[in-house]
Amino acid sequence: MQFGRLLGGAVVTETVFAWPGVASLAVKAINTYDYPVVQGAVVLLAFLIVLANLLADIAVTWLDPRVRLDEEHA
Repeated sequence: MQFGRLLGGAVVTETVFAWPGVASLAVKAINTYDYPVVQGAVVLLAFLIVLANLLADIAVTWLDPRVRLDEEHA
């Protein structure tokens, strides 16, 4: 869940320091009403958040022996 906040901070960082990136591209697209670019940026960032959460869940399952994937003990 912290990854979403990290990406939100990227918008501020890229805008303030004028660094090129997806977040600054999205801000420029919002200001110029370029909806396909806004949609692409939102889908990309949403995919990255889902991927980061999936990888975190897999890492917890792999590292913590108390977490099980089977449903017999639920």
